[in-house]
Amino acid sequence: MRFDSTLYYHVGEDYSWPTLFDEMHETVGLLDELDFGGVWLAEHHFAWDGWYRSGSNPILFGADVARYSDRLRIGQCGIILPDWHPLRVAEDIAFLDQMTRGRVDFGIAPGINSRACMQFHEAADRRNRPRNQALFEENLEVILAALNQETFSHQGEFYRFPAGEWTDNPMVHDPRFHNEDGELVRMAISPRPYQNPIPIYQMAESPGSIERAARRGIGTMSQSLSAGRIRENWEIYRDTATEAHGRPFALGEGLSVMRPAYIAETREEAERDARHGFNLLGQWGSIGLYKQWQGMVTEDEAEEGDFDLDFFDFQIKHGLLLIGTPDSVSEQIERLRSELNCAHLALFLNIPLLSYEQVTRSLRLFGEEIMPKFADAPAADVRASA
Repeated sequence: MRFDSTLYYHVGEDYSWPTLFDEMHETVGLLDELDFGGVWLAEHHFAWDGWYRSGSNPILFGADVARYSDRLRIGQCGIILPDWHPLRVAEDIAFLDQMTRGRVDFGIAPGINSRACMQFHEAADRRNRPRNQALFEENLEVILAALNQETFSHQGEFYRFPAGEWTDNPMVHDPRFHNEDGELVRMAISPRPYQNPIPIYQMAESPGSIERAARRGIGTMSQSLSAGRIRENWEIYRDTATEAHGRPFALGEGLSVMRPAYIAETREEAERDARHGFNLLGQWGSIGLYKQWQGMVTEDEAEEGDFDLDFFDFQIKHGLLLIGTPDSVSEQIERLRSELNCAHLALFLNIPLLSYEQVTRSLRLFGEEIMPKFADAPAADVRASA
């Protein structure tokens, strides 16, 4: 089973950036030492008040992270495609993949409602979901063409490539790119990715997003969904991918789960340390990420009074948090493995108000006491319940 992690950003704190970078570099080394598989780097903008302070460029940060491990895979959770120019994304991801000799997991997302959601492109305003989705889809179309095709062209609602009319020097005429008059009619990025194809994960939780990802051959990563909701989505992915790609897909194939995680010696200590900060995270996220609690669980899982619980207790009850002792968290992971065929789990470390020392102690407990239990775990046989 593959285990990855995010880094810890001191969410909600006006924390020293030089100190934060030192801590994050140390954490990359710790993840390497503990034999984690990869690290996922987030994108957020304009965090002058600490919310949300992970950094603005996970591709650039990925190049920095690569200095501290020559083994860990480097992912983005995710690149907010409406905030980027699609050709820049394709070039930068391909460049990073070459720099790291094929260690990139390209993560993408449409973004959340925040102060950043229309600062880079007016159509990125997530309050207008159809337009934001249209920009996301077109950007992704361009990026996939640039990464996967030897040459490409594009004409859509927001972009046209090649842009304008451009006649190259006739001495460099190439029929792959130019028409008979020397006009540039197709393009290519350089360098191409080291991997062929480069793995892509979309941060996706809605059934529509899951289906679109499956048709494209893109994996997904979900965070705030119960086991029942994950099963619903993964069955959609399995059935759609099987139909679209002409071969049987297993439940969970190519898919991953991210879970907030904090491990301590006792359950009481873990819950005491994490409760207030996680409830603050829920209050902050009420503007977008965590607004619809009902969508996190199935109708069969929800019980009377669930939505009157505080955010922490609701998520604990429905198994949405890996918070507890090594033994209790191992039991939750085994459920994901045995019931859903989950073979790829990433830890979300950013529970506010924890100290760096608490987070690294938690990571050590996870790496030394939980991960070895799943080192040789076989894929679960979920055919009977699928």
